[in-house]
Amino acid sequence: MGARVLLIEGDDAVRISVTKALRARGVGVDAFSSAIDALSAVQAGGQWARALIDLNLPGMDGVALAERLLAYLPELEITFAAGGADARVLCRAHALGVVVWKPLGLGPLCERFGTATRRSGVVLRRVNARVAAEAPRRTKTA
Repeated sequence: MGARVLLIEGDDAVRISVTKALRARGVGVDAFSSAIDALSAVQAGGQWARALIDLNLPGMDGVALAERLLAYLPELEITFAAGGADARVLCRAHALGVVVWKPLGLGPLCERFGTATRRSGVVLRRVNARVAAEAPRRTKTA
């Protein structure tokens, strides 16, 4: 299972569907509808390794929130969801993390958060036991 995901999404329907999709794949999600609620949770000592942040949040753009979150969680891996933002915000977002575009493809999004990654950013490969058993075996030659 991947690390818990901090999800900040102002749209109820998107937040609920992403939360359900990730949880169905065994990924823990802590979802917030506002930047203030998410920031309060982090300031209270909450720990997350990954975040999915909507760029268009009410009251604060997603990049400004991410900058504040990084003050508390400097190792936070950030993915921004953009439905449309001005170029300045998008440039700032690209400097801090990965930008994915709405409408979100839940399959690829879940794969992004469902895979375990090492601190170096290398994805740990999960091998299905049946597939591993069927793979040709390499033998040492003298």
